[in-house]
Amino acid sequence: MLFPILFVSFTLTVLAAASPPLFRATSLTGKTLAILPLGDSITFGAGDPSGNGYRKQLYDLLTKANANITFLGSMIGGDFSQPHHEGHPSATSTSIAEAVAQMHDSVDPDLVLLCVGVNDAIMAAYVYEPEPIAGLGEVEKLIDRVSEFWPRATLLVARIFPIDPAEMDKGVETQRNVDAINERISYVVAQRAHFGRRIMLVDMSHGAIMTADLMDFTHPSPEGYAKMADLWFMGVQAVVARGWVPEP
Repeated sequence: MLFPILFVSFTLTVLAAASPPLFRATSLTGKTLAILPLGDSITFGAGDPSGNGYRKQLYDLLTKANANITFLGSMIGGDFSQPHHEGHPSATSTSIAEAVAQMHDSVDPDLVLLCVGVNDAIMAAYVYEPEPIAGLGEVEKLIDRVSEFWPRATLLVARIFPIDPAEMDKGVETQRNVDAINERISYVVAQRAHFGRRIMLVDMSHGAIMTADLMDFTHPSPEGYAKMADLWFMGVQAVVARGWVPEP
């Protein structure tokens, strides 16, 4: 049932930390984008007193770049004008896929921002899953399910940032599993992109967001969420510049 991670030579687009975005005329100017934030409690905004997580800060970055933004989703959270999202606290990739199956025909996103896997990593650490963990395949299935349900949407997939092993039991095992899931995410995104799917990796795992940016073992502080917003913003800029988001 479990498969080893494969490494291939596909060209992989990775977006990592950079200098703060510059607000000048860009390919985002005048662009109308319907965005579905999809994931677990991090997408929900857990740990942020406002409940906004990265979403409001990303909205502010995009509107300052003169884009017209609507956030989609069956859930509402936060204190700004676009509170819709599809962030499910404590959800694994399997349960998020089930939620997507229930709501997919109610929204029509141009972009899906997918951040999943940490709960798969935690669960595997506590139930002593063998290597490689079952969550590898479940994350892959979810990525394909998103493309199946919204075939015209461009998909941005995050590599998970590090947890803080000191803040939880089984922290070392969980981080090991996070690393394995990240490698599978990289492989899946590269393979699907190679065969023509509009999909891009947004790397949150290498230096941009560190354990100092967390308020507990895995949820970012407001400063950590701001860094997430910067990375998503660069991803949106990149796919719009490539012409992957057609005019409505």
